[in-house]
Amino acid sequence: MFELKLSPLTASLSLAAVAVAWGAIPLFVRNDVSSVGLVGVRVTFGAVALIIAAAAFGKLRFPAMHRARLVVAGVLLTAHWAAFFQSIKLTSVAVALSVMYIGPIAAAILSGPILGESVPRRLWIALGVAASGTVVVVQPWALGDEGASSVQGIALAGLAAVLLAALMIVGKPAARDLRGLTMSMAELTVAAVILAPATVAALSDHPDQLVNFLILGAVFTGLAGFVYWEVFRTIPVAAVSTLMYIEPASAVIWAMIFLNESPAVMTWLGIGLVIAGGAMAAATPVDEPATHLNVAL
Repeated sequence: MFELKLSPLTASLSLAAVAVAWGAIPLFVRNDVSSVGLVGVRVTFGAVALIIAAAAFGKLRFPAMHRARLVVAGVLLTAHWAAFFQSIKLTSVAVALSVMYIGPIAAAILSGPILGESVPRRLWIALGVAASGTVVVVQPWALGDEGASSVQGIALAGLAAVLLAALMIVGKPAARDLRGLTMSMAELTVAAVILAPATVAALSDHPDQLVNFLILGAVFTGLAGFVYWEVFRTIPVAAVSTLMYIEPASAVIWAMIFLNESPAVMTWLGIGLVIAGGAMAAATPVDEPATHLNVAL
């Protein structure tokens, strides 16, 4: 059977690519579709894409191992995305991302006592560099009255951060034992069942958004979710947390390309710090062995 060796470096580069793609998600959120509806179509199309893939590889099953953990992960994922999408609608993308990315820091800190992971000092430095770069990128202090954040938007971004940290901690053991395809398919299926009514409403009320729904779900959720959880098996939570700081930095680039926004010099400095932090994380040796990504997944 063909086997693709997934080293920590390859895993890190793959996760960086996912983070760059996820930086474009706010472009799909600023519309008239409700936040819950957006999450519904996202998880539904993502689940369908992975179910098709799992069926093709003969892996279409909801595993008995970690079943309760998978259900909890699906619930946390649903709540996290709903809170985050609504925070983007109520406040600026910069502030929403700035607050939400407290979550990976919390997950990195908790991975030691809860998961027993050994976090090298270099990873903590990388995490600090990336987090500092994110603050410089979003520059919430520079927002004027036009971009003033609502208390509700900030609160929802904070809730999204808490839920993201919980999802990373809860999901790591399941991803390690079940592989990325099974993990992502299971959690997305749970979320799709929960949000079925909202999905039907979004598809009925906004048929003109079908292409965007498909991209958001099948590509940015199904495919990217599989890569995310497969990578999560290979590198520590702290490394994942650091690399994911590429997402808010890439969001600035996407906005420049598609929204005609011109980043300031400080913004580019922040992006440089985020990239530097991600590079440090990718180059940091880890104790966990490389995984092998089979064609059968």
